[in-house]
Amino acid sequence: MNFNDIFPSERLDKTEQVLRNFWKGEGRIVFSSYSSLPNYRQLEDPNDMLKKAEENLLSGANLPGFNMPRFIPDFGTVSTAAYWGGKTYTPAGGFIGIKPVIRTAEDALKVRPEKPDGGDAAKAALLYNQLCKNMHIKDLYCSFIDIQGPLNTAALLWEQTEFMMAMLTESEAVHQLLSEVTDQIIGVIKTMICSIKKMSGPLWPFIWLPSDIGVGITEDYMPLISADLYKEFGVPYVKKISDAFGGLFIHCCGEYEHQLDNLTQSGINVLGMEFHYPHVKPEVLFKAFGNSAVFVPYISPQGKDRFPTRSEYFRYLKEMRLPETRLWFILDSDEEDFKEQVKIIESMM
Repeated sequence: MNFNDIFPSERLDKTEQVLRNFWKGEGRIVFSSYSSLPNYRQLEDPNDMLKKAEENLLSGANLPGFNMPRFIPDFGTVSTAAYWGGKTYTPAGGFIGIKPVIRTAEDALKVRPEKPDGGDAAKAALLYNQLCKNMHIKDLYCSFIDIQGPLNTAALLWEQTEFMMAMLTESEAVHQLLSEVTDQIIGVIKTMICSIKKMSGPLWPFIWLPSDIGVGITEDYMPLISADLYKEFGVPYVKKISDAFGGLFIHCCGEYEHQLDNLTQSGINVLGMEFHYPHVKPEVLFKAFGNSAVFVPYISPQGKDRFPTRSEYFRYLKEMRLPETRLWFILDSDEEDFKEQVKIIESMM
């Protein structure tokens, strides 16, 4: 089975145009499908990663929806922090972690990262080019490595408890670190855009957001701090990334309703956000942003009592969404109710 035969350029061009129009505000609903198997994310053996990535790409040939195939160079949430040299580790049955390199404000003023054209950005480019060569691919996008936002990255560098305390007692050192982290993140993103060209983010969720429109970051630190602290230590640095690339899709799978005013009044160009029921109430989120952003809905384990399946959740969203609400559904074809999910979404389009 040949990639260029099952994903001909004409088909990809048409899909890309539909999705570009959607980002411009045309239409209210789109959906994309993917197969989670075989999984190749965060595999340590690069040859194993490439083999399974090829199998995964080919498995998506006949899935319904607006699907733009891409390679996902996922080396874990430590990718942005690893530029500072912390030791990475993988606990048995767990995910890749990293040892903090900062314990004190004095440490924060001394640490420096390696150049952004190295690290996981360079590793991703090598794997991407090899995959395209192996599969004789002409048209393939590549996602960014896991771009953790400034606070997320800093919290991986600085021991967690000390980092939170430093916001109150050593704010100057925290701001200096966040400024350097932000510049490094921007450098890593620019490196990938220059070295790979056809870039799409974020790494998660599996939406298609080409880098000429914007980029994606993870802001899982938003739920952990107050609105006032986020306004001081989060907003300026997130806005700098947004300004550098034209806009942001923000991943956050926690409770962030208390940050909505920060996000809507900060000047950050929020292109879209992921949200997990019940951590964020859809009606509150939809009202806050209107039609200015695209939302990707999920259910957390805490929401399974009310919505045991995603199709039940989608029926709920169908009834309660506002006329201007823009939704991008990301479907896993390996879920049991996948066909029912497709049926419900198509009835909304």
